[in-house]
This record gives sequence, C-alpha cells and structure tokens, in this order.
Amino acid sequence: MKKSEIHPVKLSFSVALLSVSLIAYQIVLIQILSIVQWYHFAYMIISVAMLGFGAAGTALSLFKKKLLENSEIVLPVLIVVSSLLMAVSVSLSQTEVFYFDSYKLFADLNHLWKLAATYLFFLLPFFVGALAIGLVFVKNVESVGVFYFANMVGSGIGGIAVVFMMWFFLPEKLPAVLATITFFSGILVVPKQIRSSFTIIITLAVAALTFIYINSPKLNFSEYKSLSKALNLPETEVIKSESSPYGLLQILSSGHIRFAPGLSITYPNQILASNAAFNNGNWLGTLSSTTMDSLSYFKYSTEYLPYVISQRKNVLVLDAGTGRHVKQALLQSAESITAVEPNKALIELLTKEYSNKVDSIYNKSTVKIKNVYPRTYLLSSHSKYDLIILPIIDAFGGTSGMYALQEQYLLTENAFNEMFSKLNGNGVICFSTWIDYPYKNSLKILSTVVEMLNKRELENAEQHIASIKNWNTITFMVKQKTFTENEIESIRIFCKEMKFDPLILPNLKTNEADYYNKLQDKSIYSMINQILHSQEEREKLYSDYQFNIKPATDDKPYFSQFLQWKSIRQLAEIFGNKTVAFFEVGFILLYITFFQIIIIAVVLLIVPLFKIGFKGNKKLRTLLYFSGLGLGYMFIEIILIQRFTLYFGNMIYAAAAVVSLMLISSGFGSLISQKIKAKPNRIIVIVFLIIIPLIFYAIFLSQFLKLTIIFSLPVKIIFTTLLVAPPAFLMGMPFPIGLRRLTAESHSSEGGQIPWAWGINGLFSVLGAVIAIIIAVDLGFVWVMIFAIGSYLIVLISNLTYK
Repeated sequence: MKKSEIHPVKLSFSVALLSVSLIAYQIVLIQILSIVQWYHFAYMIISVAMLGFGAAGTALSLFKKKLLENSEIVLPVLIVVSSLLMAVSVSLSQTEVFYFDSYKLFADLNHLWKLAATYLFFLLPFFVGALAIGLVFVKNVESVGVFYFANMVGSGIGGIAVVFMMWFFLPEKLPAVLATITFFSGILVVPKQIRSSFTIIITLAVAALTFIYINSPKLNFSEYKSLSKALNLPETEVIKSESSPYGLLQILSSGHIRFAPGLSITYPNQILASNAAFNNGNWLGTLSSTTMDSLSYFKYSTEYLPYVISQRKNVLVLDAGTGRHVKQALLQSAESITAVEPNKALIELLTKEYSNKVDSIYNKSTVKIKNVYPRTYLLSSHSKYDLIILPIIDAFGGTSGMYALQEQYLLTENAFNEMFSKLNGNGVICFSTWIDYPYKNSLKILSTVVEMLNKRELENAEQHIASIKNWNTITFMVKQKTFTENEIESIRIFCKEMKFDPLILPNLKTNEADYYNKLQDKSIYSMINQILHSQEEREKLYSDYQFNIKPATDDKPYFSQFLQWKSIRQLAEIFGNKTVAFFEVGFILLYITFFQIIIIAVVLLIVPLFKIGFKGNKKLRTLLYFSGLGLGYMFIEIILIQRFTLYFGNMIYAAAAVVSLMLISSGFGSLISQKIKAKPNRIIVIVFLIIIPLIFYAIFLSQFLKLTIIFSLPVKIIFTTLLVAPPAFLMGMPFPIGLRRLTAESHSSEGGQIPWAWGINGLFSVLGAVIAIIIAVDLGFVWVMIFAIGSYLIVLISNLTYK
C-alpha cells in the first residue's frame, strides 16, 4: 500500500478540523430543527449523523481497494464535497418542494417523502465527511490511535466552539461558517502534484460558500408554531432577532396580540395589545408596560388567587420569562422578588435595549435575577417564600404532544417537593393550566401535587389545595398549612364576584364546581375526586384512564408524555383513527424515526454485508464487539447529558461539557491504547474497568450531583471532569484496540472486517441514540444506564469466548 505523502501532523490536523465542523454541524442542525419544527428532532439529527458514519463504513467495505488506490486525490475531494453539502443541505430542506411539517405527516402523505428527503440532505455531509475520516483510518491503520485521537479531540472542541459561535451568528448563517472550516481542512491535504489543477475547484468552492453565506436561507417555521400563528395577524412583524445557545429569540411588534389567561367574564375593559417575545418560535410572553395599563386585568384573573387570601412579601417566580408574574408581584407591593430565568439572552435584552418596554422591572432593586434553571435554584437555595409561582402549563389550544420528549424538570414530583420545602408557614405554590380536552394536563399536575403531599404524610390533600376555574383556565394553589375558614370564605367570595367556579376547596358543595363556567364533559370532576380520595383510587385511575397521568419524576421527567399504548384502540374508536396521532405527535414520531432508521440500516449495512460474505464465526464476534461499543457509548452520553442538565442549570452547557469531556477523554484513551497490545485479556480488563464506574452512576450519580449542586461553577466543572473523564478515557480504548486486533488477523478473512466493524459501530450508535430515549421515556434514566452496562457486558462476553 502506497504511504501517504501528507505529513502525519498535517493529516491529523485536517482530521481534527473536519471533526470540529461535523460535530458542530450536528448541533447546529439540532438548533435549526428546534426552531422550524420542535425539540424532539434533536434525536433524529443524532441518529442521522451516526447513520452517515455507519454508511461510510459500509462504503469503505465495498470500495476499499479503489478508494485506497486513489486516496491522495479522493481524500481532499471528499472533504471539499462534504463542505459544499454542509452549506446547501439546510437551504434545500427549507425550499417549498422539500419542506415538511410535523403536524402534516399524518394528514398529508406527501410530507412523508419530504421527511425522507430531509433525512438524505442532512445525511450526506456526514456520510462524505465520515468517508474521508474512515479513509484516513483504513490507510493508516497501524497508527489509527493517533488519528482516532485527532477525530475525538476535534469533535470535543467542536462541541464547545459551536456554543460560542451561536452568540455571534444567526442559525441560518452557521452552516456556511462550518462549511468553510471543513473546506480549509480539505485544502490541507491536497497533494503537491495536483495543487495547480485543484486551484479551479478551490476558486469555485470559495465562490459558492461566499454566495451561500450572503444569501442564507430563510428559515420556514411550522405554520402551527406560536410565532407563525401570531404573524398571521395584521400589522405584525418581527422587529428583533438574536441568536444564542438558548435558541433564536425574536420580538414581535403587533397591535393585536392580547394575553390574559384566566380572565373573568366580568372584566369591564378591553385587554390592551402588547409586543411579544418568542424563543425558537415558541411563546415566551408579552412585553407589558403598566404605563399602558396592560395588566389592569390581573385582579379579574384566576391567577390573582394567592393574593386573595394574603399579602405576599417574598415572592419566587420560576421561569420568569418576560416578567409578567414579576410585574404582578410588584403591583401587589411585594418587598422582595426573586426571578429565575435560564435564558441569558432574554434577560440581557430586557435589562438593556428593551428595558423600557417592560418598565425596567428586571432593573429594580426589589427584583433579584437568577440566570439558572429553576430546579438548580431550588436545589441550591435555602430561602423561604410566601409565594412560589410557575408559568402557565401547556399552551392555549394544546400542543398535540409536541413536548412529549422534552424533559420538564420543573413539573416533576421531586420539583414540587423542593418548592413545598421552600414555603413559609402560610406560603403557597401557585400555577395554572389551560383546560385541555381530553383532560390531561390538569389531572397530571394535580396527581403530581397529591402524590408529593402523600409522601410527606399529609394525606388530607384537599385541606392543602385550592383550585378555581374560568371557561378556559384552571389555577391551583398549594398551601404549606391547611386553609383556614377565613381563607376558604375569601376564595368563595372572590369566585362569586368574578364568576369563577371553585374546583377544589374544603367542604366544596356538589353544584359549586360547575355553576358559572359549565363544561360539556363533566368527567373531570369525578376524576379530581378520585385523585384526592386515596392512593388506591389514584392507582385505579392511572390504570383505567386512556392517558398517562402518573406524576413525572426526575428519573422520568417527561411531564407531557400522555400516550398509553394500551389505549390506542380505545382512543381510535372514540375520536377516529386519524385523530389519535395528534394526541402524541412527538412520541409517535420517535417511533417512526426508529423504524425508518432500522429500514435504512438494513439497506445501507445488512444488504451490502451479503456481498462481503459471512466467513467464519469471528464475524459474529466482531458484530457483538463493535455493536456493544456503539450502543454503550451512546447510552452513556445521552444519560449523562440529562443528569448534568440539572447540575449546570442549562441543557446547552451541560451537553457541551459532557460531549466535549467524553470525546476529548476518549481521544486521549485511544492515543494511549497504541501502547497496549491488542489481546483479548487486555480488552477484558479495560471493559471491566469501564463497567465499575457505570454501576456507580446507576446507583449514586443522581444523589451525588444533588449534594454538590450548591458549589460554584468552577468547582462543578472539577467534579464533572472527575466523574466523566476517567470512564470516558477508558471508553476510548476498546475501539482502536479492536481494529488493531482485526489487522493482526490479516492472514485470515477477519482482516478485511476493519471498515465493516467501523460501520457497525456507527450504525449501533445511531440506534442507541433513539433507543436510549425510548428507554428513558418508558422506563426511566436508571434503566438507560443499566442497558449501557449490559452493552459493555456483551463486549466483555465477546472477548471471554475468544479463541
């Protein structure tokens, strides 16, 4: 085999740069699909990226000889092509011909092939880029650890670098920026003998990348997103757009947006219009000013409930957003308000450029801003409050299960337990939910609170809960102590004056709950009574009801996941076959993605495998070894991101920290593995050492993170490094050692399995990304870790049986 003329250092740097852009491009695609569609497509992108790597391994298996013979020319061409595909894929996906909408997948079959086309567009840059990296691996297999190190470290750096890029470039600009980095990595490996003829390609590529950057595609939001609906209003336009790792923040100017949840039918005035803020196309809140008297409705709202029974001096507002609840607390003369809002970009905007639009509420001395996740604050704070208030749950009109796969740590049973412990003696937690039909959100949040109270041995839950409703909103109030007779009477008087109905109240009369605002389906009343009655009655309701209304927990924080597979037939009979999918679009799309990936995997990997042929038993052993590595690594990566989200108080930074630490540590592990002999007994020891910390993760990680969450960010980074880096270092060793072991068997058919093994590893990483989420939603995070341990046990067993 002809040795590469490119210096190993330059070749390693090229691989590292290409890896930087590929991992960064993956994160950018996740952000873009979160903007134009919804959050659940994050896992689709991870799967598509890994599928590109798996398909590249198959291509290497089929065309290894030809690719190696022409590698000097093929390598730079592949990288440049990957660069151009990276630049145009988003543009193509946003054209009218190929653009798909999640909601329309079940109503218009044309959107199924559009989704498939989007898969292809996003797959190709990863496929071609991975083919280039794989070609380097195969040609330099004797020193594969060095190049695998460059690949992993580059990927780790890419995960960090893209976070910073998001502050400076709009999402639609980033693909061209990353394509430029990819292009530069290709230029580095152009051999001397073809540099003159390559000049034309370079010139054309530079011109194309420049044109694409200047003429970036317009991102087409789903027409069912809140922003799209708002833009249908007359004289409405986006007046401000800012990009950050928190998403695409946009301010809308409109003379027609009005927002007043829980409003009484007795309100005598008009609701004034306000500008509004959206993040990734999702509603954040109005930009309201008291000078416009846009909050005069508050005393006519169900949300006024906590102020009916007592003055609130010390208030905690979780997910404060644009400050609506903060302003309401100020209007009620609260002396100290803590506003917890994780979106730093939003706070920056509302404390500076747009501060006058919200009466500079976040600049007031009585308002303390905490720029962390609400759960992180609850776990680290020791303060006590008269009132803790949450944002309204769900969206008006429902979301059709689009948030079924989104972790909502603020709505778990654990979160409410922490909130309850932060209350003063007469303190209350207040939250509202839209009245959805079929009833789901209101029942699930009530179950969550009741189960929390029950675990605190406060069995008479109805003595600690008050709830009222208007025609479209239910407001709940949970009190540290039981409600007094005076408080109960004050609530009744308030309901009578505002024409609200008391839904939960001590000594509630039969006809009170459905007096002013009558509901067509009155089953909600009996189900509420069932939830309040006893543990046995609640369990019966959980089992019999068509939807999952069991409380979410920190181990299964998917509050908006309501679908129960056993109820699909019953739901279809009641609402019709075409309607069922819209109850849980996000969750069903996860399974659609999974089955699509299986089909594509068979086409890209299993079918070509027949051409390669099955020779000898060791091929099965290779399959078990590299598939176990792919599944195990992906399971661990996803579960650690979920666990560290609470720890850092920000999912973006948690993902960057975990992914980067794992990739960089694994890169160093692969580098050190060059000095380890490729023998089964060595691999057995390494895999055994990997399993030990995984068992620790499964049992103690959650408790350890909660104990150390009170420390400063630098200390948290040290703890994270100590927890993640050692096992990740070891996890980087089995892959290159396995490849070298196959190389050592080059005298037999196993020596030709190297590209095939590399593709198998990528393929099962693809499946692992989706399977991990399915396990997490259905069984919980602990089970994902257990399956990760099982995957590495498969790797262990495949070596124990080695002869």
